[in-house]
Amino acid sequence: MNKRLTYELLFDEYVNKIKPMWLIAKEQNVAIGTIFNYIKKFNIPARARITEITKRKISNSQKGKPSPRKGVKVSKETRLKMSLSKKGKFRTPTKYGGHRKQNKDGYIAIFIPSHPRCNKEGYVFEHHLVMEEELGRYIEKGEVVHHKNHIRDDNRIENLELMSFKDHARLHMIERQQRRRLLSIK
Repeated sequence: MNKRLTYELLFDEYVNKIKPMWLIAKEQNVAIGTIFNYIKKFNIPARARITEITKRKISNSQKGKPSPRKGVKVSKETRLKMSLSKKGKFRTPTKYGGHRKQNKDGYIAIFIPSHPRCNKEGYVFEHHLVMEEELGRYIEKGEVVHHKNHIRDDNRIENLELMSFKDHARLHMIERQQRRRLLSIK
């Protein structure tokens, strides 16, 4: 046990003087984790991140500042749209029914929670829907929709190709090998 870190010292610094753990650690020349462990060991009550003093400072700094939309008259319809847009529910529907969004990988997803291949948020990839519409059936397990030009948001039927998972992996492996050969030639 560290002889300098006593219950009285930590209680006084952390609770009474309201010092943050990092500052106590710096003053005692120990790691912040050590301070955290001793506070836990001594059962010193944790305090909220925002203290009453901080709350007062925040509220005082915002006094006298008017809301940017205060006094602007809007219709009921606009008010409803504003409310729904804050909740992320007011989006234009597509021909498939739900609204569109682009995921971090660049694929377009459409909100259709009733679709058998939807993810846990209720979205289905648009290229799957386009291919299913062309085939007249759902895409089966083990089938992959490939973008021929490798542009993930280009979901025209002439750019899409249905293939097995195995064939799709083989196609990308061959493409990688060709790219490596071209780079080694240069």
